[in-house]
Amino acid sequence: MISNKKWQQLLALATTGEKLPSDATEEEKEAYESLVRDHDIMLETAEKHGIKNPEMYIPFEVEGDFL
Repeated sequence: MISNKKWQQLLALATTGEKLPSDATEEEKEAYESLVRDHDIMLETAEKHGIKNPEMYIPFEVEGDFL
């Protein structure tokens, strides 16, 4: 399972066009590829709808028991 912090790091790499480190796990590679694909789709959709500066983010984890 990929931690929230790692998802945020992968998203930062994907949205800036940086390459994935060579020591990335197979799960991280799949997640990175998915994020790149999702980012491209988001940009295309935003352009079609006239949305300027679309943002893609992963919220920080919230700790605590809220039940």
